[in-house]
Amino acid sequence: MRHLCVFIILLATLSGCETDNLYSSAKCRFTFNTTLYPSSALTRSVGSTGGDFCIVKAVSMKGVPHLLLTPNRGTYAATDLDLTMNTAISGEYISYDFMGYKRGLIIGRSVYDGQLRCYDLTCPNCDNIPELQWSKQNATDLQCTKCQRTYNIDGEFGYVKDGEQGHNLTQYRVRYTPDNGLLIVNNP
Repeated sequence: MRHLCVFIILLATLSGCETDNLYSSAKCRFTFNTTLYPSSALTRSVGSTGGDFCIVKAVSMKGVPHLLLTPNRGTYAATDLDLTMNTAISGEYISYDFMGYKRGLIIGRSVYDGQLRCYDLTCPNCDNIPELQWSKQNATDLQCTKCQRTYNIDGEFGYVKDGEQGHNLTQYRVRYTPDNGLLIVNNP
C-alpha cells in the first residue's frame, strides 16, 4: 500500500510538469487597439466568427510606424490596410521590435474552433527567413516561396498541408478583450 501511495504521488508530480508545446518560447510582443481602427482588416479578422486572418507587418515610413495589413479575404479601403500608428496606447510606449522573427504576424480566428490564433509570418522550415504569402488556392493556406510548403492555419497547429513534412508554424499566445478593444500578443 505504501508503494502505491508513493507511485500515485510521483505520477501526480510528473503530470504537473508537462510543457506547453503548442506555443513558441520565442519573445513576441504586440498590442493593438481595435477601437481606434474599427474598420481595419485586423479588427475585422479578430472580431469574426472564424476563417478571417490578417498578415500584420510593422514597417517604418519616413520615421513613422505603420502596420501593413494583408487579409486573406474581403475588400477593404486602402486606409484600412495601411495604418499609421501612434507611439503610445494608454501612455505605454509601443515597440514593434519583438513582433515575430521579422516583424510580421498572422492573426485571426479559426473556423475549426473559433479560437483566436497568432502565427509568425516566417517559414519555420527555412530558418525563419522567408515570409509566407497567402495561397491562391485556399484562403486559409499560406505558402513559402523557398521550400514550396503550404501551411493550413484553419486548425489548431498551422500544420504542413502540402510539401515535405516539417515543423508547424511558430505560434504565439494571443488574447482579445472586446470590452476595451485590446488585442495583445504576449509571448515570454
